[in-house]
Amino acid sequence: MRHLPLLWIASLLLALGCQPPGPVTIPAAGKLPKLAAGTHQETVEVPGVGSVKYTIDIPADDGSGRPVPLVLALHYGYNGSVPDAYTGAGMIDDFRPGLADLKAIVIAPDVLGGDWTDAENEQAAVWLVQSAMQTYAVDPKRVIVTGFSMGGAGTWFIGSRHQDVFTAAIPVAAPVEGSTEWKIPVYAIHSQQDEIVSYSAAKKHAEAIKSKGGKVEFKTVSGLTHYDTGSYAGYVGEGLKWLQEQWK
Repeated sequence: MRHLPLLWIASLLLALGCQPPGPVTIPAAGKLPKLAAGTHQETVEVPGVGSVKYTIDIPADDGSGRPVPLVLALHYGYNGSVPDAYTGAGMIDDFRPGLADLKAIVIAPDVLGGDWTDAENEQAAVWLVQSAMQTYAVDPKRVIVTGFSMGGAGTWFIGSRHQDVFTAAIPVAAPVEGSTEWKIPVYAIHSQQDEIVSYSAAKKHAEAIKSKGGKVEFKTVSGLTHYDTGSYAGYVGEGLKWLQEQWK
């Protein structure tokens, strides 16, 4: 799927040099509708934020009774002139082949304008995760945040700020955001041929995390442009295998 993050990238560049935003208060978790296996598009009222659209993918029950992993998937390139152009449903579709073996609940909100570093988007995303954990049998030791492009920046940002909620992060083709202080494992994926988001900046960010003792793996991809979103799914699958080892 082709997306247009250029306007957002430009605004990000203008914002460079600003102080990082302070902490936000996440509303108390509620309960989401408990849905059958399959992919569902829903709308929920997030306290203090408002109406949020999201897509949730529920795996088939394997009969084991074991809690399942949970993945927060943040979509790419918001185009301010067409708010519904890029959605959580598209992000799930693009990454589904890579996430399939995890047999996780995948929840993917639609951005509320702006980008994933905006306070209301941060609140909505984390609230959805915590509310899903109240609704479904989720393994709290296997809660991942991932995303592509703008969603990858959100992964760096929200993941670094909520390491009490998430246990791993997979930023893909992601502009650098957030802290270099990480205590949870990170598997970063970036193509050397990315013509939109700097490969070298992403690699330096990962190296800075590692220099502070963080557990980070930086996966260099060759031959993919920034717009080959679905083609990154296999590398997400590789990242999940790496994370499984870190969780042992």
